[in-house]
This record gives sequence, C-alpha cells and structure tokens, in this order.
Amino acid sequence: MANPRGTSGSGYPEDRNEFVELYNNSNEIINIKDWHLTDFDATDNIIPWTDSTLLIKYPNVLINESLIPPTNYALILDPEYTISNAQGGEIQPYSFPDNLIILTVGNTTIGDELSTNDPLLVYSPQCDSSSFGTPFDNTDGFPPIDYGSTNDGLSWERISFWAIDTIGNWFRSLDSFGSTPGRENSIYNYYDLSVDSINYTPTLISPNGQTTISVKISNRGFETAHYWEFFVFDDKNNNNIEDANERLYYQYGFPFSRNQDTLINFSWDSISAGQHSIWAVINFADDRNLANNKLSKIINVSSIDTNHHNQILDKTVFSPDNDGIDDSLSINYNFAEAKGRLKILIFDLNGKKVRELINEKIAGNSGTIFWNGKNDNNQISSIGIYIIYLEYKTSKKTITQKASAILAKKFK
Repeated sequence: MANPRGTSGSGYPEDRNEFVELYNNSNEIINIKDWHLTDFDATDNIIPWTDSTLLIKYPNVLINESLIPPTNYALILDPEYTISNAQGGEIQPYSFPDNLIILTVGNTTIGDELSTNDPLLVYSPQCDSSSFGTPFDNTDGFPPIDYGSTNDGLSWERISFWAIDTIGNWFRSLDSFGSTPGRENSIYNYYDLSVDSINYTPTLISPNGQTTISVKISNRGFETAHYWEFFVFDDKNNNNIEDANERLYYQYGFPFSRNQDTLINFSWDSISAGQHSIWAVINFADDRNLANNKLSKIINVSSIDTNHHNQILDKTVFSPDNDGIDDSLSINYNFAEAKGRLKILIFDLNGKKVRELINEKIAGNSGTIFWNGKNDNNQISSIGIYIIYLEYKTSKKTITQKASAILAKKFK
C-alpha cells in the first residue's frame, strides 16, 4: 500500500498508513529478523513491532515477534501508524485478523516514504529475496508513475504466490475497502467469465436460410475456470430467459485459463422470417461478476416475395479498370407496384457494408442501378466476391433480393 487514502505530509494518512504485506509460502518457519526492505532510495531493517498501544484497537494481533509460521501473513506497518498526534483523519483505518504478526522498520518511514512508482525488494542476510514492481527491469514502467492519481487507497496484490515478479502477476485490489492486509488477497479465487461479442455471417439471411453464429468469450479472472457451461437460445417470447424449445447450442466448459479468450462457432439452419433475439449465456457457479455473463443480439430475417424474385444481375463478373469492357455492374429491378422505397447495398463476405447505391423513394417500378466498384469513400474496392442486397418497400409489403458478384482485375 503505497498510496493510502487521505492527504500526504508528516503525520497525515498517506504517510502513516503505508504498509507492506508478507506471506510465508513455504513449509518452514521463517525468522524475518535481520531481513531488509528497500525501495531503492532508502534501505530499512525489518524489526518486530513493540508499541503496545496498537493492542488497544487490535488486541489479538502478535507483536514482539519475528517468526512467521508456514502459510501465515505478516504486516510491515509504518512506525507512525499509532502516533498520538495523527492528523487528517483515517486513524488506524485497517481491519487486522487475529494472530497477524505485526512488523515495522527501524526508521520513521518505510523506505523514504513509499511513492506510487516505487519498486520494493525484501531480502535476507543470506540473499533470499522477494520483490514487487519488477525492480530489475526498469524499462517496463511498472508500477506506473501515475497510479496514485486515480487509485487512492488501493493496494497492489500478487496474483500467484508461485509466479515470478512480472507486470502480469500483479493487480489492483478488488476489495471494497481497497486492501486486505493480513488476509487472503481479494483477487485470489477471483473468477470472471465473460461473453464479449456475438456476430453472424452472412448477415443477409433469407427465410429458411442459414447463418454461422460466432460468440467470443473470455476469462477475465485470475484463475483457470472449470465446470462451467455455455449455451445460446432464440428468445421467441422476448422474456430474456431460456424457455422450452428455444436452445440453439450448448457446450460444457473446458479448462479455461486466465487471460484466455476463444471463439465458439456453430451453424443455425432453417431460420424463420422475422426478428430474432439471440442470447449467449455462461453459467458458472464460482463467477464473481455476473454482469457480463450474458449478451444478446438482434438478427433480422426479411420476408422475400417469391412472386417477384427476379434475376437482378445480367452478369456476375465485372472489372472496373476503365478499359470500356464490363467497367460496371448492372443491377436490375422490376416490381409490380410503383412508388416504393428502393435500397441497394453492397457487402463484402464478412458482412461489412461497402457501398450504399440508393436508399430513396422512386417514381417508377423498374430500372437499372450501376455499381462502378467504388466504396463509400470513393475508392475502388478490392478484388473479391461481393453481396448485392436489394430491398423494396411499399405500403403493402417488403421485397428483398440478393445476389453475388465478382469484382475482377484483368491481367495485362
């Protein structure tokens, strides 16, 4: 805790409430006597806490002690934690568990008073050591110098006791009080699986057609997750929960490592016309953040008037190279009723809109629209296959048609 809550200055909270927590991850008793702590500006001797006034608020902590038993915590407090002339509030603000070993340093501050970007090294006379802030790699910028500007009262916590001191092995405390001195880190056993996105291709779907659903999920927690389940359903009655006969896909969870993400893909066939509300859901009993466990996506399937499903392309290959041959793509429309709204869009195979050729009410009921191969930024599109989507709306019905065309380039 290099940045306690409150104001800085001698006798004020940011000075007297700094601490360093130690954990004995071995199966042996460690005598911390004669060990040292440095912030690379000043070096202190670690010594037992002897001020018995600490016991007024914390009667069950251990003072005058330098032996740390296996799998036990010890806490190095600033020597001024119990000063009688404390200013600025935040007087002895922390909650300590029973039997916590309290230590301090043989100086008036820890180091030269910890700053937000101080690395730390704890080491024994025999050169056993543990560090924070990757002190031997000063090029990585950790801990960040601006940490204190937005993280007042938050401590850094080690994610794994076994992993080495790297940026990826530290995280800001998730505890509601900002720290857990002498207790299990708030990020220990912190599980958080997330549904991040839902996409589908093709995005233009005909009734009884097919699309591929892609759902990105990730492990945002700090532990490998087991025994979770994932499913997708079509919310036919729009009540935001899965009911009978709505499930589209199910998968039982695999071991999901922290910082991992993955795409789950499946095919959805014979899709009925209309609007579909698709939900992707992760169920995980140990999840600590349920806010990101489900996500929805609206998929629209327009009705096609099969009586007017005419061929809209005379040719399916064109080469917009200004040689006078097939320089544009002709898109034909012919409808029984006039004065409808005509929309013609061009998409690539990833479902990304490339060009909007027309989107307005027209006077007639037939004609031809030309695509010169340029996108909405007036640049020639790349060679490849494109989807032409036509939609014609009148007061009585909506007609949609689509076709594919190849934008080619001639060899010289």
